Amino acid sequence: MAGRKKKRSAIVELGLTARSCRTALSAELAKLDVYPGQDAVLLTVGARDGLSLRELADHLAVRPPTVTKTVARLAAQGLLEKRPSASDARQNHAFLTEKGRSVVDGVRAAQKAVEKTAMQGFSDRERKTLRKLLVRVARNVGGGAGAEPADDGQPE
Repeated sequence: MAGRKKKRSAIVELGLTARSCRTALSAELAKLDVYPGQDAVLLTVGARDGLSLRELADHLAVRPPTVTKTVARLAAQGLLEKRPSASDARQNHAFLTEKGRSVVDGVRAAQKAVEKTAMQGFSDRERKTLRKLLVRVARNVGGGAGAEPADDGQPE
C-alpha cells in the first residue's frame, strides 16, 4: 500500500475548499480596499439600507461589538454612514454612501468572478446540486448565517 494517499474526510475537504475560495475572494476584495468580513456587511446593508446595527448583527450571526467595529471602519472609509435612530437613542442604523453603493457593485462582481473560476467545468445541474448540498451541510451543523442564504441579488 506504499504510495497510496489517504483520502481526506469531507469536512476537511470542505474546510480547505472554503479557505481557498475565501483567499481568492479576499484578493479580489483587496483591490476595492475591502477586507474580509466587510463584504458581508456591505452586501447586507446594500440589500436593506437603514438596518439597525442589532439587526445587522443578528442577520450576520455575529456579536454586536463585531458589527460596531466593522461599521466604524467602513464609515471611516466613507462607505457607510452610521446614524442614530429617530425613535431609540440607544440604536444606530447603517446606510450606504454613494461610494459604498459603487463598492457593493464591485463586491458582487468580485464574488461572481471567484465563483466563475471555482465552478469552471461544472454543469448548471452540478452547480445547483452543490449549492443544495452545501445548504444542507450548513443546516446539519447548526445553521448560522449560511443555513439560509440571504437574498443579496446573487444567482443561485
